[in-house]
Amino acid sequence: MSSIELKTKVYRELESAEDYLLEEISVAVESKSDEVIKIPEHFKEALDKSIAQMESGIRFQMLKLKKYKVYK
Repeated sequence: MSSIELKTKVYRELESAEDYLLEEISVAVESKSDEVIKIPEHFKEALDKSIAQMESGIRFQMLKLKKYKVYK
């Protein structure tokens, strides 16, 4: 995907994003690469769950998730 295509995709998503997500993105963009970013607790819980699933071998193909309407 080209840079222009990626930017267009991101802009479209940002137009409908909720305020809390825009704030998190703003913090991430403004931070320096060597800076530590504090992950909000609700994101950390989801990340921990995802990591545990990967480590236990629970994986799903994106096409299967879309087929069963788990992922849009």
